[in-house]
Amino acid sequence: MDSVTVARSMRGSIGMLAMDWLMAESTRTTAEERGLPAGLAAYAVGRLGVLGDCPVDNVVGAACFWEPDFMRGLVIEGRSAATPHDGAAIYAAICQEWGEQKLFAFGGTERLGELCERVVAHASPLGAPLFVGWRDQHIPVEEGPARTFQLCQVMRELRFSRHTIAVLASGMSPLDAILSGPAGEWNAEFFGWPKPYPDEEYVASLAEQRTEIEAHTDRLHAADFEVLTDDERAELRDLAKAARAHATERT
Repeated sequence: MDSVTVARSMRGSIGMLAMDWLMAESTRTTAEERGLPAGLAAYAVGRLGVLGDCPVDNVVGAACFWEPDFMRGLVIEGRSAATPHDGAAIYAAICQEWGEQKLFAFGGTERLGELCERVVAHASPLGAPLFVGWRDQHIPVEEGPARTFQLCQVMRELRFSRHTIAVLASGMSPLDAILSGPAGEWNAEFFGWPKPYPDEEYVASLAEQRTEIEAHTDRLHAADFEVLTDDERAELRDLAKAARAHATERT
């Protein structure tokens, strides 16, 4: 399997696998129980806390798709309850626990983790601050679901970083990128963008550009898989799809 093909597959497998835990209500509930603020402020100091104690606008820039003032408010609220270091550590622990639950008894756990680790170690850090932040979080040494799932989260941030570059290079605004995506206006509202939004005709006109952005993302991400052989890339594709299916069955 070539690198572009496996890169393309990551969006629907590892990308969605990791998105499930990031957006889960149980993740925010657990974070609150461990000292983080309620709601999305926990996300802002948890997932994004891996950037460290940097200026707030560094976080806004790395998050990319959130309405800037909305995200600034979340970061400030999150940091009022916990340092970025502590928030990131709490989120990493929740990530590991989610993996223990969702990948329990998944037969390909160790091999998936091994292949992901090789990609992560090989990938360029350029233009990928959230990938670097998650890559450098403490990852369990012992092979198993917790380690593998956290590596999947690192992989998710890797593709996300490549995608932000593709969107910005295209000249499309973050809001237009959201509106032209699968969740459309629901996602735009969730990400803090105020209504009214452009009409359906305008959004429909973005379809061709959006398709090219996805293809550009795949091309950028493909370089990350050059460390694997053709057979290993196919194996990673299959294991990632199977892991997502297994995790979904355990929901």
